[in-house]
Amino acid sequence: MQIKKIAFGDSQEAFIESRLTGGVNVIYSDDNNRGKTLVMQGLMFSLGYESIFPSSFHYKDKYFYSEIEVNGESYEFLRKKNTVALKTDGAMQIFNSVGELRYFLDKFVFRIPKVQKDNRATLVDLSLLYELFFIGQDSRNPSGLISKGQFNKQDFKNMVHALAGLSTSTANLSDIQATKNKIAELKIKLKETKKKISIIKQNPNVAEVFSKTFDSNKVQEKIKSISGINEKLSKVRRSRQREINRKSKLEQLVSELKSLNRDLSEGNVQCGDCGSDKIVYSNTDLTFEVSNIDVRNGILNSIYENITQKVELINDLTREINFLQDQLNDEMEEAPPSFQQIILYSEQVVSEKNYDNDSFSLSREIESLQDQLASSIEIDDALKTDKKTFDLNLLNDMSSIYKSIDPNGNLTFEDIFTKRDSTFSGSEGQEFYFCKLIALSRALNHDFPLIVDSFRDGELSTNKEESMLNIYSKLSRQVILTSTLKDEEYNSDKYKNKNEINAIDYSLHSDCKILDKQNREGFIDLISNFNGIVL
Repeated sequence: MQIKKIAFGDSQEAFIESRLTGGVNVIYSDDNNRGKTLVMQGLMFSLGYESIFPSSFHYKDKYFYSEIEVNGESYEFLRKKNTVALKTDGAMQIFNSVGELRYFLDKFVFRIPKVQKDNRATLVDLSLLYELFFIGQDSRNPSGLISKGQFNKQDFKNMVHALAGLSTSTANLSDIQATKNKIAELKIKLKETKKKISIIKQNPNVAEVFSKTFDSNKVQEKIKSISGINEKLSKVRRSRQREINRKSKLEQLVSELKSLNRDLSEGNVQCGDCGSDKIVYSNTDLTFEVSNIDVRNGILNSIYENITQKVELINDLTREINFLQDQLNDEMEEAPPSFQQIILYSEQVVSEKNYDNDSFSLSREIESLQDQLASSIEIDDALKTDKKTFDLNLLNDMSSIYKSIDPNGNLTFEDIFTKRDSTFSGSEGQEFYFCKLIALSRALNHDFPLIVDSFRDGELSTNKEESMLNIYSKLSRQVILTSTLKDEEYNSDKYKNKNEINAIDYSLHSDCKILDKQNREGFIDLISNFNGIVL
């Protein structure tokens, strides 16, 4: 998307800006109140952004025009108050509200994402969308949105994820909820049906033979019980093996310490490196010299005691293993009902056959839905992980951009919005917005231009400004900035001397008077394209 032309005015006076290019444009002046901000506000208002004009400017009496190009197609916007007319090559549409306009734009001009709002997928409003690429001069607050509409900063984050292809589809969310509701409904129905199968309570052994429902439940219970015992068995066996290994190592240590007695009686043991004849015993934390026989015997007695404890512990674990083995054997045994019991309950079993079939069918349906629900939730969890990765990459890119313009800066980025109580000094707020805009444009690769009113807000240093302009010029997209220069900067043609910048000077505009009669005819000519328009 490229801004081609901006204009606003009425039947008496107007202003037209048609010098914009597809690269970096800097609208500047040697003093404030030359109309730069009004032009930016007028542009965004014509495109559907909320009114951010100063109270002294009577915007409701004016018409706001802009021409944009999207994918080679030209679109002309004309807005007065809440009504917007949109003209294309072949037709003109009139919208009674910006809300109506966004649906048309989404369908025919550029994509507008949907986010979950009040439990339904909602097309975001244009003010929220435009904060992806527009930073106004007033009401800046890095901890929240500049535009105060129905959407909040969490909606902005959801919108970013949606544009990155990471939104949970409406169908998926509604499917998950519908599946949960269906499972709850079937469980109630199953409970009522089971109450009608009296054989289960009266004789579970007979029910296990004839009832598919009871058999299915028993099988699940049996599988769960056997799996649990096997898991415990495996755990206790591993514990016993660890103790056996420790006992073996202690026995080996005893053997080595005993052999030391023989070595000492037949000669001296010395360290090959330092020549010391001191021999030490060390556990994890403590070290003892065992060259002395009394100390060595004390250590040996301690180790013997440890071995005795290990033997007792191994015996305890073996008894626990034997107990679990008995439990496992009991679970594996089956006690079929006697023939007499089957004959006794046969009539009852036949009469309850349909209830059992219904109950079994409901159980199967519930299992199938639970599998389907688990699969949907797994997809949802994977999406959450992808969103976290996207956010992390975005913040890393913001940090990288920040270091490229302010290598010694102390800002850290933990979110695309700062904490409410964060305080910025000097140009830090402007640097935050810069890093955020650039990182979002890279991550989303969106087609919108970057528009920043008063881009040197906070007394941005010359070095940082140069770095920013250098990054802007390498983006291969339209950038529109406004700037008020100091006298020495203006006199040195600060921007005119830069080939990569389209410098647009507003210094000759009258103070607080950008609209004039000279542009009246041109303005009327522009909006006459909207056939039948009457100013």
